[in-house]
Amino acid sequence: MAKYVIAGKANCPFYSKAELLADELSLNLPDFKVHKIVKQPEDWEGWLKETCEEKGWKHSSSPLVWRELVDRGGAGILLGGCDDFLEMARGYYGITSVKMSDELLNIAHENLQTKIEIDAEEEQRKAAINPLRICVSGASNTFAYGVLSYLAQGEVFGIDQELSIYLLDKADSQEVLKGTAMEIQDCAWPLLRDAVQTSDPAIAFKDASVAVLLDGIPLEEGVDKKEQLLANAKIFKAHGEALDQYAKKDVKVLIGGGPASVNAFVASKFAPSIPKKNICALARLVENRSKGLLAKKLNVNTAGIKDVILWGNIGVLTTADPRNARVHGFDGAIWGPHIPGFTRHVPEMVHDDKWLAGEFLETLKKPMNTAKSPKGTPPLPGSFAVLTQLRDLWQGTSSEIYSLGVSSEGWYDLPQEIFFSLPVKFGQGSWKIVDNIPLDDSLKAQLLAIAEELKNDCEEILNKLSSVS
Repeated sequence: MAKYVIAGKANCPFYSKAELLADELSLNLPDFKVHKIVKQPEDWEGWLKETCEEKGWKHSSSPLVWRELVDRGGAGILLGGCDDFLEMARGYYGITSVKMSDELLNIAHENLQTKIEIDAEEEQRKAAINPLRICVSGASNTFAYGVLSYLAQGEVFGIDQELSIYLLDKADSQEVLKGTAMEIQDCAWPLLRDAVQTSDPAIAFKDASVAVLLDGIPLEEGVDKKEQLLANAKIFKAHGEALDQYAKKDVKVLIGGGPASVNAFVASKFAPSIPKKNICALARLVENRSKGLLAKKLNVNTAGIKDVILWGNIGVLTTADPRNARVHGFDGAIWGPHIPGFTRHVPEMVHDDKWLAGEFLETLKKPMNTAKSPKGTPPLPGSFAVLTQLRDLWQGTSSEIYSLGVSSEGWYDLPQEIFFSLPVKFGQGSWKIVDNIPLDDSLKAQLLAIAEELKNDCEEILNKLSSVS
């Protein structure tokens, strides 16, 4: 029996020529067998180099053809490329290829499209076998409970993406977590593969693709700020180390609750192998609250308020900026068509600069305390903010401006590496800074002052953590 292996780039016309000739030989010769290996163009060079090194061959182009020694074992005998295969077929079997160049180019294009589709199907199959692993820390608090209620329903990660959720919290919270895990399982969501409670970061963060860290401790008035920041930092130092050691290197991390900007900074410092772009702090809770206040003032649906920007140190000191905000569906003195995409300028429609500069900002400074969460994050708005933020980070595509706590690269003259709430747009599973928002002198000075305080806090906390360890 003659068994040949033909390997090549999916878009290579010479591979197509050799492949078609091999198919013809297989049809006409009962003892002729062929095995095909097709690689994406970007994967070919690496695969070829590795294969040749393994087998002790020298070959540098597509296709690569060799004969397997079926009855004797061994690495096989290198035949060469397309011309070598054609010469062998003509000499041994009296068969050759008569395909023309244009036809081969079309076949190569079809091969590439087929390879792309097959690889995509394989990725889906693997995703079904290996569900997305999500770690939720602080999972026993009410903030996390609201998030867990909707995480596996398909809106956040896609309607076909199965999930395994790992609930992480302290050892003394395991009984509560056990009940939560049972509740999640009892919901029988089709996309939920598993719900596991644990106090071991090695289990919770193992191969995590998403980490939602919700155990930040909100700052309280009348208590030393530095001590509260340090208490938070100790938690997120441990999370950073666990992310660095156990999670996937492309894990996406969302940090909510408490002084999220400082916590994100600490986590990033102790997870140096995780790209800083993948670590974000939740700004959407206050952003949504500011939209709600503006919507109430204008008597419109909150979802009709767009492009409000939240600047600053999340969980400590932020300022909402409605100067560029737009409103959909507003019935005012100025008539406008009720058509999708038609918006009006929010400050013009509010027409009350005193309210925007005063009561609006003062209200946002007050904590969002509720009966269910007197000292923490309100469960409903908090969980909705996390879920929509995760959805946008994972699969969002929009021209709308949102706010997100990200590691500064010097945008708007801010210090490098601090996690600051900035305007962003989402697309293709990532975010991009909107870096052309005009700032007046007053707002610019305010942001620089907030940033300087945040930088000093981060440096001081980092020094304290180093001295403790």
